[in-house]
Amino acid sequence: MFHRTRIGDVNYSAEGGFALLAVLAFLLLFAALLLPFSSAARLGALTSSHNFERSRLSYAAESVNAYAAVKLTSDLFWANSMTRDDGKSCRIKDLTLTLRIVNHAGLIDLNVAGVTTIAAGLKALAMSDEQAAAVAGSIVAFRSLQAGSAPASGPQPDFGFKHAPFEDVVELLDFAEMRRFTPEQLSEIFTVDSHSAFIARDFAPKPLQPILAKLDGSAREGSNAFPAYTLVTKISRRGESAIDARIVTTGDMRGSGRRTPSLPLSPSANAAFPECGSLLGADMTAWLAEAFS
Repeated sequence: MFHRTRIGDVNYSAEGGFALLAVLAFLLLFAALLLPFSSAARLGALTSSHNFERSRLSYAAESVNAYAAVKLTSDLFWANSMTRDDGKSCRIKDLTLTLRIVNHAGLIDLNVAGVTTIAAGLKALAMSDEQAAAVAGSIVAFRSLQAGSAPASGPQPDFGFKHAPFEDVVELLDFAEMRRFTPEQLSEIFTVDSHSAFIARDFAPKPLQPILAKLDGSAREGSNAFPAYTLVTKISRRGESAIDARIVTTGDMRGSGRRTPSLPLSPSANAAFPECGSLLGADMTAWLAEAFS
């Protein structure tokens, strides 16, 4: 009797141990299956947070450009001070902001400039004198309303001559010879928004200034009746950043702006950036501070 009871106890203990092992195995299997979902959920949360922060920074950069567009019209002194360098930087709490404004009065309008002036812009991009002259002739023919005006030996665009004004600087990439340059490089020299043959050399990019000085009046200087600007704002915060770049027009042709490739930004090397109040004004600075508080 005692012997059977002990055998029963042993069997009961063995069955209990097996059940415990089965439960542990099930828990381990469940954990193994759950871990990828947990990691995916965590990654999704991080991605969502990343996208939200990028969106906030993007909207803030757009707002700064909208503010700058109004400021360009209302404060001529501020406008002149902002269009003579490659970017000004400032800080608001843990935000770092860089704003660059390019005055198109210093750029070459592809729809108005003559062959000599356009060739000057191409030489500023380090194209040889001979190739610059040939490509410039084809560029003028590209926009010419008259068919048959293309130079016989000049470069030919891939899709034929447009015989209509340039709508964007990137149309220069229709020429194979221009594809060594990026849209950003082209936008540093050329424009389609000034609608003027006048070039303000003070606002011209540095590589173009000495070449314009040698044109003997081919590039006329004077005021521009239709001011246009490229606005580029970059805002960074806690490792995230966003850039908004757009072209705006002021004066009688005032427009809200169209997006454009971002231009290079060269902020001051000084890490101790000044507060943004002196750059953006108290109201805009306070709005940004409140938005990211």
